[in-house]
Amino acid sequence: MRKELKYIIGAHLLLILYLVYLTFDLITLLHDDSFSDALLDVELNPADGILDKPLIIPKFIHQTYKTTEIPEVWKAGQQACVDLHPDYQYILWTDQMARDFISEEFPWFLKTWDSYPYPIERADAIRYFALVHYGGVYIDLDDGCERKLDPLLTVPAFVRKTIPTGISNDVMGAVPRHPFFLKVLDSLQNYQRNWLVPYITIMYSTGPLFLSVIWKQYKRWGVPEAGKVRILMPNDYKTSTLSFFAIAPGSSWHLDDAKFIKSLANHIGLAVFVGFVIAGLIFYIEYLFYSWVISNNFKKMIIKISSFCYFLSSSLLKLFSPLHKYQPLETSDSQVKFNTNNNNDNNNNDKPSLILSFFSKKQQNFIKRRSRKDSNLPINLVNLEKLNDVDYEIPDSDSSPTSNSPNTTFNDDNDDTSNPSDDGETYISKNNDNIV
Repeated sequence: MRKELKYIIGAHLLLILYLVYLTFDLITLLHDDSFSDALLDVELNPADGILDKPLIIPKFIHQTYKTTEIPEVWKAGQQACVDLHPDYQYILWTDQMARDFISEEFPWFLKTWDSYPYPIERADAIRYFALVHYGGVYIDLDDGCERKLDPLLTVPAFVRKTIPTGISNDVMGAVPRHPFFLKVLDSLQNYQRNWLVPYITIMYSTGPLFLSVIWKQYKRWGVPEAGKVRILMPNDYKTSTLSFFAIAPGSSWHLDDAKFIKSLANHIGLAVFVGFVIAGLIFYIEYLFYSWVISNNFKKMIIKISSFCYFLSSSLLKLFSPLHKYQPLETSDSQVKFNTNNNNDNNNNDKPSLILSFFSKKQQNFIKRRSRKDSNLPINLVNLEKLNDVDYEIPDSDSSPTSNSPNTTFNDDNDDTSNPSDDGETYISKNNDNIV
């Protein structure tokens, strides 16, 4: 396997680990463990109709809308909640009322409140703050009441289960300052991000997906019984004869992107095909990237970058490391000048070797060494440089070596006598260094 491929695979593994770290809470939602905390039928519907537990959640009903002018489609459900609970205090949070409340009771959050790009994010946030401050039950306007909510007030906190996994924020209740909703408030600022797609931004900053992630974090290491968040199951929420709520047309905050995402449920085959096309494009881009990495252009670019980094680091080193700090005090000016020039020459000579050593070593491994029969191959230039440094004499074929010759002999590979080599080639050697 090529080392470039190993590097690419290693980089992909690191990227996958990082993505798993970022999305770990979302991955945990694949495991649905809401049934362990579900509100049981015997708790919500006692046989004699008498609750055997005290009501610990305050009798408040919270709802939100931008003004007091509620659309006609929701008025019946709202009025049903008011009529069924005459002993409850009803609060309709308008936009202005909600901002004044945040400014007065939670001023540390006002900057984040004003920075939300979508009004529904503020509508989501106010319900968490209202439950922390007052306690009670929050109900979306499109959730009309079908029966008394008293059985839900016997637990410290509750939310409803959503399909296919996680919890929703359209119906929930708690005692004031419940630890789960305190954690929700503490997490709002950290999750206030723009994910480019409005639907995802809303869902993951203040909406049900955000609440589900915080719920998973809250219960990860276990919570005491008094701190548990109980789950209202779908059949108790709606559609059955004993359900607490009836649903009217809602989702008024959905933009075009949300409608498109929901429409994919009606075109599963097309969605799967598009997914495979996108995956194929990603793999093709990966192939192009690998082909570029193993090309010579990439190596040349690496050399240029290395050269620039070397130049930059040398310049910075010279700039922040004055020469006189490394010279002896008694050194004369001429010696300093000489040493400086000498160091510069050495640096210039070493620079190519430092940069190109990695690539030149690999190329040298493929240079075939000269042998006796390979007379057409290039000779080793390093050995020719050695010849320039040696004074030698080449005698005539008739003469024999004299004492004036600087220990230079002529021989072949197998015989050191005057007998010439069989193939007519002459090899020159000095001090046992073969010149080939």
